[in-house]
This record gives sequence, C-alpha cells and structure tokens, in this order.
Amino acid sequence: MRPFLFCAAIAYSSLSGQHAFDLRIQDRTAQVAPARLRATVESLASFGTRHTLSDSSQPNRGSKAAQMWIINHVKSLQAIPGSRLQLYEERFKAGGSGRLPQPVELVNLGAILPGVDSSRAKEVLVIAGHYDSLPSGPDTNADGPGAVDDASGVALCLEMARIMAAEKPAITIYFVASTAEEQGLIGATHLAKRLKAEGFTVRGMIAVDMAGNAHGISGDTDNTTIRCFSEGVPSIESEAQKRLREALGGENDGLSREWARYVKRFGEPYADNLDIWIMLRRDRVGRGGDHTPFANEGFPAIRFTDTFENYDRQHQIPRVENGRRYGDTPDFFDENYCAKVTRAILASFMHLGNAPAPPYDIAIGGNGTANTKLTWKLPDDPRISNLVIYRRRSDTIHWQKTKTLPKSTELTLQNVMLDNNVFAIATVDTNGNESVPVYPTALK
Repeated sequence: MRPFLFCAAIAYSSLSGQHAFDLRIQDRTAQVAPARLRATVESLASFGTRHTLSDSSQPNRGSKAAQMWIINHVKSLQAIPGSRLQLYEERFKAGGSGRLPQPVELVNLGAILPGVDSSRAKEVLVIAGHYDSLPSGPDTNADGPGAVDDASGVALCLEMARIMAAEKPAITIYFVASTAEEQGLIGATHLAKRLKAEGFTVRGMIAVDMAGNAHGISGDTDNTTIRCFSEGVPSIESEAQKRLREALGGENDGLSREWARYVKRFGEPYADNLDIWIMLRRDRVGRGGDHTPFANEGFPAIRFTDTFENYDRQHQIPRVENGRRYGDTPDFFDENYCAKVTRAILASFMHLGNAPAPPYDIAIGGNGTANTKLTWKLPDDPRISNLVIYRRRSDTIHWQKTKTLPKSTELTLQNVMLDNNVFAIATVDTNGNESVPVYPTALK
C-alpha cells in the first residue's frame, strides 16, 4: 500500500476530553451493584479465616468452606438466563517448603466466559482476586477475615462475571479467585505458567488486591482514586530487546505499562469521580501481587490497589490494643468505592474483549531526517475497520494525541522529528473497540 502523508500541525486530535464511549457498555457498568459487592465480602469474611492451611473439617469456617461458597456462587451465575459462564476449578498440588511446609492440594476457582472468535481461541483476558487470607502470628486457624484483603477483589471478579454472563466477547475471559497468594503467589503462578505452556496469549491481566478501603493509616481519606501498578521494562527482556529499548527509549512503554494506560483511558469514562493513578513501578516498594507471575511470563499484567493503605487492617487478628483497633473486617469496606473500580475495569474488559487483534512487527525510522516513518503488519481479522496512531512528546508519560487512519501498513509523518515523539498503533472496529496500542519493536 502507498504511504499516508500527514502534516504534524493538523494530523492529530488531542486526547483531552476524548474517549470511546459506548452506550451498551454504559448500561452494563450501571448494573454494578454496591450491595452485591458488600454481600460477597461479608459472606467470605464470615468464614473467620481463609488461610490456605486452615482446618478443613468445619463446614462454616476456613478455606475449604470459602471454596465451596465460591463454587456455589458461580453455579448461581450459570443459572442466569442466557448465561454462557463455565465453572473454573483448577486443582493442583504445591508446597513442601517455605510458607507451605507440607504439600497440599490447592484450587483456583471462578468462571470462564468463552470467546466466540474461533480464530482467536488462544487469546484470553484475566481478572483475579485472591480468596485466601492471612492473620497475624503463626496460628493458621486464627481469625483473619480478610474483608478488603482480598474478599474485595474476589467480589469485584464475581460481580463482573455476573454482569457479563451472557456476553459474547471475541476472546475468552477468566474471572479468577486465586489461591495461596499469601503463601507466595502460588495460585497465580500456576495459572500463568499453565497458560504460557499451553500456548495462550494473555492480552491483559489485572490483579485486584484491596479495592475498598478508603481510610489510610496516616489519616488520609480517599475514595476517588485507585492505584494501578505496572512495570515499564519487561522483567523477561532479552539482551536483544534491551539493546532495542535503549536505542528507541522505550523504558515507559512495556506491554504492562501500555495495558495500564488502556484501562485508564477506556475505564475512567464509565466510573464517575474515579481517577486511576498510573504508578510507574511494578508494585509497591519491595512487594508483589498476583500480577507478578503473569508479568514474569511476558504477559501484560497490572495491579489495582487502594490509594492509601491501612496496615492495621492487613494480616491482622481482629482485636483492640491500647485503644487502637486492628483487623480486616467488613465494616471497613467501602462498597461504593469498590463499585467505581469495578465499573472502570468492566468497561475496559468489554472494550478489549471485543476489539480486533492488534498490529504487529511495527518498525519506526527516519532518524537524521525531518520525517518519521512507521511500518507494520495487520492480522487477518475482518473486524479491523481502521487504525489509531497514538502520539506523545518524548518528555511526557501519557498519550497526548491520536489520529484515525484507514487500513494500511505504512505511514510517513512529514516534519515530525522522530527524536521528539513517541508512537504506538492500535486496530479498531466499527464500534470503536480498540486493541491495546503496540509500541515499535524494530528500528528501520
């Protein structure tokens, strides 16, 4: 195809005030029910503890009881008229060292919504919250209700599954209640490695770990922001990829960082009074979450967590000491805050779940000239109607401008200096569903 030529002064539209808004997605996000989120959190917290090694003999206490509750809850979602959900139940053995001193059977739970595009049967989206909890001290049967950490994340996943039960996305969506996060991200690691070994491509993964505590330990109160952590440089970067990154300057454009930007861009318009903070690190300092194993496998993976944490409510046996209250109990859970986060993630999943496959083999050139040249390849996806070129100045973090193009495989931007700008390319369908923008992977 012949190259397209655009003048930098008129080619792009500002991102300010722009977003892809879909009335059908607005209808789905309006169905998020704070009361249902609270009911799920209270139900999971009522088991007293969900420690992975808790006593499994009691019908209404411990991890085993919580597992059965999640299974029955998913079965109730399968009974929704038109539901396409499948029960996800993946059992495996782990342990024998570290935080799991003896081998035990573990189980990841949740629901799977199958994609309808047979040509993309190996592509998935994953949303996960961990259902295990952790008290303070060594007693694995001590009270550890884990309302915000992380019954809130499980509640968000199950609420998304309920609302999307009858949807027909192009690619498959996993709604996961993961196991043994507190023992070293074991459940998420098992799932990430299994998907990679079976040849799946994870287009986006989100771990929601604590979404509903609005009162920080320092006295800050905020239910209008949420942190989104993402790595900039992929942890599995090869030496060749490192050399390319150093040549292009792509430290802020790894797969996970681009996925984080996407969720903010397509999620915020559907969640009133919520600002998603794009945190420029993989996770909180020195800490990790269930997104980490997915990033370690080369998948775009990010973490959502409350803006201001309260450590008196994390990994604590409920108690009062010297007038100070400890414990992660449901009365500290803000269901309206969690609902806003649910709406944002739900919207981004609906957009990406229905988006066409992304472009690939993107190359950029023009160094030493006044122009920037881009070439790329398009997948054989008939739903691609147009392309979107994202652009920002090299000294900024967020995309500033976009330009919609007809289907093509190359572009020349006249009088746009390569050194001063950063670019990425996405595919888009007729309904405005976009792929995650892809950063150049080659230098011409």
